[in-house]
Amino acid sequence: MLNKKYFLISFFLLLPTNLQAQEGPTIPFHLQQSDRGPKLSNQQLSQKVEEVILQRTNQEREKKGRILLKEEDLLQKAAREHSQDMMKRNYLSHFSPEGKSVLDRVAKYQPDMRRSVGENLHTISSGQGLIDPAAIGDLMMNDWMHSSSHRKNILSKDFQYLGVGCSSDGERIFCTQVFGGPLKKSKR
Repeated sequence: MLNKKYFLISFFLLLPTNLQAQEGPTIPFHLQQSDRGPKLSNQQLSQKVEEVILQRTNQEREKKGRILLKEEDLLQKAAREHSQDMMKRNYLSHFSPEGKSVLDRVAKYQPDMRRSVGENLHTISSGQGLIDPAAIGDLMMNDWMHSSSHRKNILSKDFQYLGVGCSSDGERIFCTQVFGGPLKKSKR
C-alpha cells in the first residue's frame, strides 16, 4: 500500500448568481493499485479515470432511482480545461487565480447559458506513480459519496448532464465533474 494525500472540493450551484465553494481538509489515505493492467500514458490514464467516474456516477444515481446523466461535450471541455489548468498552475479551487468560476468556464462554450450547474473537484498525488484508473476513479467516487455536498451534486434531480475531465502527470491527477441541468428557454 502506498501512502498518498488527497483533497476534495465540492461546488453546488443552482442559480448563476449563487456562488458557493467549500474546501475539504487534507486527509491521508492508502490507494491500493493493481499493476496488472497495461502501461498507460498520462492522457490514457486520465481518460480511463474519466470513464470510471462517469460510470460510477450513474451507478450511484441508479441506486437512488435518479435518471442517468448524459455525457455532454461542452461540460466535458469545461471540466478538462479546468483540470488541466489546476495541474499546470498547481492549485485546487473552484475559482481560477483570475477568479473565474464554473459558470465562466461553461459560458465560454455556451455563452447564452440558462441552466443550473454544479462542480466537484478531487486530486490525488503519489510519488510512486498513479497507474490504476479503476482504483483512482473508485477512490474519488467513494470520497465524493461520503461527503454530503459532493453526494448532493452527484444525486441531484436538477442535473441531467455531466462532463468529467481529468489531467495527470503520472504522479498527480486532478479531476473535475461539471454537472448541468436542462437548458431553459430564453424569455424573449
